[in-house]
Amino acid sequence: MEPRDSPAEAAFRAEARVWLSAHAQRHTRPPVAPSTIVAEWKPEEEEENLARARAWQRRKFDAGWAGINWPAAYGGRGGTAMEAIIFRQEESAYDVGSDALAVGIGWCGPAVLVMGTEFQRRRYLPPLLAGDEMWCQLFSEPSAGSDLAGLSTRATRDGDDWTISGQKVWSTFAHRSKWGLCIARHTGDGGHAGEHVDRHGGLTAFIVDLESAGVICRPLRQMTDSSNFNEVYLDEVRVPDDRRVGEVGDGWRVVITTFMYERMAAALPRLSAIDALADLVRSSPMAAPESISDLYLKGRVLQFTSLRALTTFSMGRLPGPEGSLGKLVWSSLLTEVYDRGLGVLGAHGLLSDHDAPSNGQWQDAFLGAPGLRIGGGTDQIQRNIIAERILGLPRDPRSRAPG
Repeated sequence: MEPRDSPAEAAFRAEARVWLSAHAQRHTRPPVAPSTIVAEWKPEEEEENLARARAWQRRKFDAGWAGINWPAAYGGRGGTAMEAIIFRQEESAYDVGSDALAVGIGWCGPAVLVMGTEFQRRRYLPPLLAGDEMWCQLFSEPSAGSDLAGLSTRATRDGDDWTISGQKVWSTFAHRSKWGLCIARHTGDGGHAGEHVDRHGGLTAFIVDLESAGVICRPLRQMTDSSNFNEVYLDEVRVPDDRRVGEVGDGWRVVITTFMYERMAAALPRLSAIDALADLVRSSPMAAPESISDLYLKGRVLQFTSLRALTTFSMGRLPGPEGSLGKLVWSSLLTEVYDRGLGVLGAHGLLSDHDAPSNGQWQDAFLGAPGLRIGGGTDQIQRNIIAERILGLPRDPRSRAPG
C-alpha cells in the first residue's frame, strides 16, 4: 500500500502485484531509459522487441489487466483512472517493454473511446487492447509540428468516402502499424493571402488503413541508429466516412484529446534513470556520490509535484495544463541525467553497442533524450502553456493572415 491509496486502491495494488509477480520478471537493475521512446530500438532489435511487447499485451488482455479504466464492452476492465495509474506504477518494476504500444493504447485509443462512434469503439478498441493491431499518429508534418493547426494534408469528400493526400512525419512505428489516426484539412485553401481561414475549425480526424493503396511509409534513420520514426506519404488514399472520428471540422478536439492523454503520462514520470545513474556512480572509482545529489533532489520535487496529478485522478478528473509542467521538467531532468552519465563513463562514453558499458545504453539514451524535448510539444510550447494557462501571463503576439 502507498500512503495515498484508499482501502479499495490498496486492495487493487496488492492484486496487481500478485499477478505481475506470477507472470513477469522484475528488472534486475534500474533501467537506464524509462521508455523505449528514449532508448529507441535498432532495426535488428525492433521485430523481436515488438513481438515481445505485443505478447505481453495479449497476456494482460486475456487476464483482464488491459485497458484498466476502459469499459468491459470494448475489452477493458471497467475500473477507474486511479487503478490504471496504480497498475502502471507496479508494472514499471518489470521488464516487459509494454510502452512500445503507448501511442496506440495510450493516445489514439482514448481519442476513439471519447469521440468515436459505437461501431468504431467495438471494431477498433478490442484488437488494439489485445495487441493484435498497432496504431500510430499521423499528426505532424514537415511544416507543421509544434504549430499543428498549420497542417496542409487534404481530405476531400467523394460520395461515401474521403480521399486524403499529404505528408506526415515523425510517426512512431508507422511502418509496423495497421491503423493511423490522421488529422487532415477539409476546408479553405491552407491560408493563401487575402483569405481568412479557421485553422482549427477546418480540421477533421480519420482512421487510415496503412495497408491502403497510396500509403508509403519511409523509416527515418536517427542519430541513435534506429528507425522507429517514419515519414508517411498519402496519395489519394480512400477512407470510408465511417472511419471519420468526430464530426466534420471537429479534428482539433481529437488532437487535444490525444495530447491530454499524452501529457497525462508525462505528468507521472518514471525516474529509474536516476537510480541507474547512482549505480553507475557507485561502480566508478572516480565519481563521488554527492555529485548527483542535485539530480536526486530535482527528481523528488518532480515526484511530489506529480502527486497533484494523482490527486486530480483520484477525484475522477483529468489534469489540466500542469501536465505541461511535468513534461518540461521531466525531459530536462533526463537530459541532465544522461549527460552526467556520459561524464562518469569518461573515455568509455565514446564507445557504442556491446563495446560500451551497459551495452551502450547510456550512449543510446543520451542521443535519444533530445527527442523528448521536441515530441509531444517542444520545450517552448510547454513554457507558453505554463505561462498563459497556469501563471496567467499575456499571450505571445500571434501573426495574422493579410486581409
